[in-house]
Amino acid sequence: MSDQPHWKTNFPVRQSEEHEVSRRQFCQFACGSAAAFGAGWIVKQKLFSAPVATEPKLVARLGEIEIGGSRLFQYPTADHPCILVRLGESEFAAYSQSCTHLMCPVHYRHETRQLVCPCHEGFFSAEDGRVLAGPPPRALPRYPVEVRNGEIWIVPKVQSV
Repeated sequence: MSDQPHWKTNFPVRQSEEHEVSRRQFCQFACGSAAAFGAGWIVKQKLFSAPVATEPKLVARLGEIEIGGSRLFQYPTADHPCILVRLGESEFAAYSQSCTHLMCPVHYRHETRQLVCPCHEGFFSAEDGRVLAGPPPRALPRYPVEVRNGEIWIVPKVQSV
């Protein structure tokens, strides 16, 4: 008769051996991790990278937006909301309307010359899009504005401030 309890003869795996990882298990884990990382990178690029515009877009005519006013538009695609702000007689700025914190829409507040995100109290400068306060991690993406023959155009070049 053996000195071992009955359950040890039925389960002969030593505790030190049960925590070992075989080469096959390690390779499966490594390959699975690499695949998950690669898939995550692709999803990030598709969801969070700025689309590239190829054509200019007419947003408004000079008389349609008063000084201190704003106009919403989509650029470069219909899925990308933007905001055009008239800061002065001939001073315009256009930004993505999606806050860089959690993508909530920002709104222009003329009294403070700020773009405000009401979701988590993020504040951006209307002059250059930089973060003034709150949780946003970076400035709003800015789009170059050109005035041509009394029309306000957004040109196809994204500027990060």
